[in-house]
Amino acid sequence: MENNKKIKPNSYYSIQYWMINELGLKGLELSIYAIIYGFSRDHCGAFTGSRSYLADFTNSTKAGVDKVLKSLIQKNLLEKKDFVNHGVKNCIYVAKEVANLVSYQSTELGGVANSVSQGSQLSCPNNIEDNIEDNIEDNTLSLEVKHFGLYGNVILNDELYDRLLIESEEYVDEYINRLDSHIEMHQLQKQYSAYAPNQFFIKIFDMLRRDGHVEV
Repeated sequence: MENNKKIKPNSYYSIQYWMINELGLKGLELSIYAIIYGFSRDHCGAFTGSRSYLADFTNSTKAGVDKVLKSLIQKNLLEKKDFVNHGVKNCIYVAKEVANLVSYQSTELGGVANSVSQGSQLSCPNNIEDNIEDNIEDNTLSLEVKHFGLYGNVILNDELYDRLLIESEEYVDEYINRLDSHIEMHQLQKQYSAYAPNQFFIKIFDMLRRDGHVEV
């Protein structure tokens, strides 16, 4: 299989036994549910990635992914939320948890988690501005923040940086430096000092999407 730059070599997702035993999932349905569950577990996130990401990660096709997503929604195991941003329709997927399973499910490896940056839960694409603060704010504020860019004006944590890498690994650092330089050149440090890490994430994601570097 040809190497895919969107997926880190050490990325993984966790299939928990209740997904097989209780939900009756298998094959591609099991893999895709496990991936999305890893992003949306504990109601702290959502899968915002593209169908291409799912197809690449599961070594399948977009058509196969579409079929599985539709099936999981019909089985009431996934929830799809649509939104329109700047005239472009996007969506996110959230895995629904079964109440009687949550009490004994593993909390160590929630899915596509702990795979890129020592405990960072990943996430990849599409409803950012309307939902991301609710989805990731509580889950990411507890992580150590780091300064990015030549001047260090962009503040993210490992989880948010990894999410950006999933979206557009080739351009992420370039766009972080663009924003960093913009802040420095226009002396906007005071304005951006009030930004939380997830707000920097949204800003950079929108820049990438605006220029066509994020697949919708």
